[in-house]
Amino acid sequence: MKVRYVVLVALAAAVTLTSVAAAGPDPAKQRLAIDAKILPGGTFVLTPLRAGTLKRDAGTFSGNWQSAPGRQVIRNGQEVGTYTNTWTLTGKRGALTIRERIEWVATGNDVNGDGFQDEVATGTWNVVRGTGAYARITGGGGSGHAGLGRPWYARFEGFLTVP
Repeated sequence: MKVRYVVLVALAAAVTLTSVAAAGPDPAKQRLAIDAKILPGGTFVLTPLRAGTLKRDAGTFSGNWQSAPGRQVIRNGQEVGTYTNTWTLTGKRGALTIRERIEWVATGNDVNGDGFQDEVATGTWNVVRGTGAYARITGGGGSGHAGLGRPWYARFEGFLTVP
């Protein structure tokens, strides 16, 4: 009878140790911000807001915003344009592609006199793929935009999980 208990305890210990070893270390979530100047020029700066694997990076910011069909709805009496865009950030440390769902509302002004109505937007984004330092990264967050015709600025904040 004692042999049976010893074998059962040894088997339970082996299963537990195997499960712990297979799990490996937990991937680390890192909070970051991406400041982008979408128009004119298309540039970005990625800044870690918490210590971690990802480091500061900068480079070009590009996307399909002109070809993305939007949907216009009236919400609480205000026209809202909803769009889904795919953006690619190409920096010194690699390329990161994100998909964003965004909602734009007009301010009713053209403050800088460029002939384009000023708008503001908020959205959510998630990682689609990455290369270099961004390979196998997952995560996403929220975004805010100031579309002053030309220029158009955005800020993306969120958490990325680094494997």
